[in-house]
Amino acid sequence: MASTVTVRGMNQEIIRNCLKGREQVSKTDLAALTGLSFPTVSRTIDHLVNTGEVETVGAGSSSGGRCAMLYRLNPLHAVYLLLTIERGRLRWKLKDLGGNVLDQASRQGEGRLWEAIGETAQSIKGLYPQLRAVVIGAAGMVSKGRLMLSEGDQELEGRDLEGFFSERLEVPVRAVNDMNAAAAGCWSRTGMERGACVCLYLGGNGMGAGIVLDGRVWPGAADFAGELGFLPDMKERLQPWNDAFSARGMQDVYRRIIQTYAVLLNPERIVLYTNPFLEGMMEELYEDCSRYLPEYAVPLLELSDDFERDYEMGMMEIAGKMEWRQKTEFMV
Repeated sequence: MASTVTVRGMNQEIIRNCLKGREQVSKTDLAALTGLSFPTVSRTIDHLVNTGEVETVGAGSSSGGRCAMLYRLNPLHAVYLLLTIERGRLRWKLKDLGGNVLDQASRQGEGRLWEAIGETAQSIKGLYPQLRAVVIGAAGMVSKGRLMLSEGDQELEGRDLEGFFSERLEVPVRAVNDMNAAAAGCWSRTGMERGACVCLYLGGNGMGAGIVLDGRVWPGAADFAGELGFLPDMKERLQPWNDAFSARGMQDVYRRIIQTYAVLLNPERIVLYTNPFLEGMMEELYEDCSRYLPEYAVPLLELSDDFERDYEMGMMEIAGKMEWRQKTEFMV
């Protein structure tokens, strides 16, 4: 049975989600949009106004009675730090609740990446007191807050990224694999509600995959899902900087990976993030898959230019959920 605190927190999250992307809305409209009763909406909005999370933006037009007050999220009530690490390069953005970028920077670690991360944390700590959560995306296997496998960031392997930032910033911190974050963002962007989706990306650290099942990212029992370099005969074939890498062989690589996911997971959709090796390949790739798989098992293959957008969107969603969980208590 959920506690009163839990129900109140859930109602607040429903209202927050409804306010996102809307410039202004009345309590009556919120009740209609969310399905919550007007008294519940009114109490929730009043609480969020008192905490500064929601602000009043004036009154709407009148049809004879008193004008209804209009509300919106206060975008500066909370800011989130999104930090990404790949092959010695550190990039970060600070975004408000409205998704606006308040500050951003990048730097090359050049063998001192851990030191660069520490300097970044210290510089942000005093500048943004409304910082509510940090999400760290890393190109490599991430487990229990640590980067465990990485082709280009061995300096960070085994380091406790979550503990490092939590100690310095005193906010919730989550370290995630880049593909898991991108898959979460892709699911949100495409509006899927149920089913399975796989996202494949070939970047500077090789090729990886992210899996979403019924809206939940599946990292695997040991956070190892999507580490495609460990498939048989694949490691050198998925590393563009390796001498054994062949652009001519990429069609076969994609076909084998798609076939593997189609047989083991049978997803409705597989998203292939754009890279030069996919140019002009999609029709032939689909035909290849159709020769190896029954027609009903061939997933929808989507070519997407939205890796960076999905990656960032996924990190923002993770940050927002972390903040909400921090505010909400549950009864078992």
